[in-house]
Amino acid sequence: MESNDIRIVVVDSHPIVREGLRTFLEAQGDCVVIAEAGDTEAALYASEVHEHEVLLLSASLPGSDVFKFIRTFKNKYPDRKTVVCYIGQDASLLQDFKECGTDGFIGQNATSGEYGAAVRAVLEGGNFFSENLTNILFQVKYTAASQKNAYDLTSRELEVLSLLANGYCNKEIANKHDLSVRTVETHRLNIRRKTKSNTLSHLVRIARSLRLSNMAGDISINIDNNTTAERNS
Repeated sequence: MESNDIRIVVVDSHPIVREGLRTFLEAQGDCVVIAEAGDTEAALYASEVHEHEVLLLSASLPGSDVFKFIRTFKNKYPDRKTVVCYIGQDASLLQDFKECGTDGFIGQNATSGEYGAAVRAVLEGGNFFSENLTNILFQVKYTAASQKNAYDLTSRELEVLSLLANGYCNKEIANKHDLSVRTVETHRLNIRRKTKSNTLSHLVRIARSLRLSNMAGDISINIDNNTTAERNS
């Protein structure tokens, strides 16, 4: 193993699949699989024992909550990257993986070269979407943008909703945007009326569906160009 090789832990419940993933990755020339795991518990152990840059795991691991595992992994190893493979043509599934912190996304029937491209892209600080997921990616963004229009929320209301979903109180929102607390309360009332929400938990769920949570008020409501790689700002 060369000092500049990308070290990867592969996670899948089937040994033959792990063998195939190892073959795909090590054929790239700059990737080395240093450990394999058959479930999330073994994956966490392998991550503790082996220094690595990327965790590559299957979208489905029987008996495991993959979304919860990714959140746990990212909280414990924030500098390590996650790439999920074998993702089906399901927009809601892709959005769920995005929301839990996944960095790279590889669909079913992706080419072997896309595995190496995914690993390199996420290590450079961006996101990666295999070619067969780009239409689904666009659908996720289009659906979110359409929902915002359906609720008829203004730009300010979207900002307030985002901050509410991220734990800000009315006074904190007012200070952040140099508004009066009464003005924020009015925006909040309008949001609840337009979305027909009676509780904060319902507003948080709506913010997540609109992809506003974890944005801390830095909202972009435009649909991005369809692309296989996205650079984080």
